Amino acid sequence: MDSLKAASRTSLLCGMVVLVFLAGCQQPQGAASVRAEARPEFGGDFTLTNQDNQTFRLQDVRGRPVVLFFGYTSCPDMCPMTMSRISGALSRVGSQASEVVTLFVSVDPKRDTPAVLKEYVGSFSTPLTGLTGTDEEVARVASAYHAAFQTVQTGTPNYLVNHTSAIFLVDRQGRLREYFKYDEKPETLAAALKTVLDEKTR
Repeated sequence: MDSLKAASRTSLLCGMVVLVFLAGCQQPQGAASVRAEARPEFGGDFTLTNQDNQTFRLQDVRGRPVVLFFGYTSCPDMCPMTMSRISGALSRVGSQASEVVTLFVSVDPKRDTPAVLKEYVGSFSTPLTGLTGTDEEVARVASAYHAAFQTVQTGTPNYLVNHTSAIFLVDRQGRLREYFKYDEKPETLAAALKTVLDEKTR
């Protein structure tokens, strides 16, 4: 994808503010894979709490590629679907898949405690690190990745959360390299992962 085409698609998707915004976990409008090198303000290091109630710093996994997405454990369909796509991509990169760190950042910190996240990530065969924090900490990470989320009341305790559904790819140097729609083909994700995996840590 040439830089002009990438920039055009980035403007379309982000509106200069957010990426794919998923309303109440309904299917969003289609969005293409977009390279992120032209937007250095996207991404960056952060600190949250993992499912073992331990501090997690993105910089601590520097040297390994990272696949990151935002969601919540009560998400009825899109979050499990996203994880399925990521698992499908990892299965296509062979033995190098063990180098990849997959992160799930909860946008529902009120319900998604470390204990809840621990049970959730354990339900997937692919290794997954669940992350949570205070409202302010989660909002700060979402803002850095130009992601958005908003609680939608349903009249019951089982509220929904609108959230950005993009999949983010961070390279070995901790730079956001590319982002994809939640239902991107695993083959496309795998090709991007292989590119990043084949790069040497500098």
